Amino acid sequence: MKGLKMIEAFAKKLSLILALACVAALPAAGQRRALHYEPEKVTLTGRVVYRTFYGPPNYRETPKIDRRETQNILLLDSAVDVVATGNDPTDQTERGVKSITLVLDHSIRHLIGKRVIAEGTLFHAHTGHHHTHVLMSVSSIKRAR
Repeated sequence: MKGLKMIEAFAKKLSLILALACVAALPAAGQRRALHYEPEKVTLTGRVVYRTFYGPPNYRETPKIDRRETQNILLLDSAVDVVATGNDPTDQTERGVKSITLVLDHSIRHLIGKRVIAEGTLFHAHTGHHHTHVLMSVSSIKRAR
């Protein structure tokens, strides 16, 4: 009987320790990296995909006549928060951002489906051609190792 009580006491202490460890880990797991819009330069990692969206004239209201717009999208390794600083009236704080449109002046077809590191500045969507809430003006992009 004495041995059984010792095992029960040990099990209760172990359960308490594990519960406290889980609670302590929650805030760290729930925190996301906070970024800001241009002019702050940021570095992001993720996988590049090529997505097609409905465009003008009706942006999906009449798919038979709407043009298609294809864009490079960065699917982030980890969600981020993008915080507006008040520098630009179009900027809005966006929480839990997982995908960002990449704005480039050259083709990156060779990177489609690959994990990359992209550097540049962020801006908020402000036209019908912007299909993610946050976009990045890319200054450099390379395959991640």
